[in-house]
Amino acid sequence: MIAFKEIVVPTDFSEHSLRAIDYATGLAEKFGSRLELVYVVEAGLQPADLAWTNVDYGDLNRQHREAAQKHMEGIAKERIPEGISASVSILIGKAFVEIVRFAESVNADLIVMATHGYGGFSHLLLGSTAERVVRKAPCPVLTIKHPLPVSPIS
Repeated sequence: MIAFKEIVVPTDFSEHSLRAIDYATGLAEKFGSRLELVYVVEAGLQPADLAWTNVDYGDLNRQHREAAQKHMEGIAKERIPEGISASVSILIGKAFVEIVRFAESVNADLIVMATHGYGGFSHLLLGSTAERVVRKAPCPVLTIKHPLPVSPIS
């Protein structure tokens, strides 16, 4: 029998990724799994980009990480029922690389993630994080497609 003891659930705080948390929560209830909620801080600016300013890059990174930690803890409290074991991890780096690395480190049995998040134009240039995770993951990946609103046929 298949058992999902460790389920990794990456999020980017988009509506789509929150729906993936809901799916993972349902699986955790059914299989008695532990959820590992993961958010990856991807650096938009590099220290060299800020050389002409007095901005403290390390401080910006720390602030982003702290804000993400608070947001993730709020999501966990709001969406994960009491009986489910869950933890929150904030990682820094390239999203797909860090998600795969984290899944390996916790010996994940499954990754549950949304097919779309806040990708936009960068998705066209770089490919989606979900696609890359599916290709590189050390375990099965369940991708959750957010349904589009259905409009009546006229």
